Amino acid sequence: MNATPRGAAAIEPFVARFAPSDVTPVGPAFVEYAADRLPQSLLALYRDHGIGWYGKQELQLVDPAVWTPVLQEWFGVGVASIPFAVTSFGHVYHLDEDGRVQCLDPHFLTNLVVAESADEFFAEHLVGPSSHLADLRGPHQGARTKLGLLGEGELYSFTPMLPLGGTVSPDALTKGDGVQHALLTHRMVREQRQR
Repeated sequence: MNATPRGAAAIEPFVARFAPSDVTPVGPAFVEYAADRLPQSLLALYRDHGIGWYGKQELQLVDPAVWTPVLQEWFGVGVASIPFAVTSFGHVYHLDEDGRVQCLDPHFLTNLVVAESADEFFAEHLVGPSSHLADLRGPHQGARTKLGLLGEGELYSFTPMLPLGGTVSPDALTKGDGVQHALLTHRMVREQRQR
């Protein structure tokens, strides 16, 4: 296997495969704040392209401040990970303290390391055949056909929620506020477990 490109070069395979489709540039204050906190590849994506949708609304680069409450709900207020992207179905990608990229899957209640670095995540994982984006290609297209494009802050989901007995079915598809859905999923699962 070839060495993973580093820094800004690491995002090139991702941007070539999932071109920015509806993004908003970040301001200099965001870039300055993030410069010492984020890997160069992720900082380059924020700086050169912006927050918003990539591909055909397959992945959204997000403002970490908006999605941090989701990680706090799932892992506790002391969580140090930085959320930076979500799939159209609410899988939350976040950087842990060791610089690895983890994926919180709210549907199947898992959190797994998917790449050892942000460079590897963009250059290899997302464009590879075993990423969530590859797995979600069919359901994503079905959801777009049935429910239309996603509005600001919206994501696709299933009703009832999968961890509460729902099924992956076109009839169960819905869309709504992504952050609120992720928070609600955890709260409802926690309540069910406490019964």
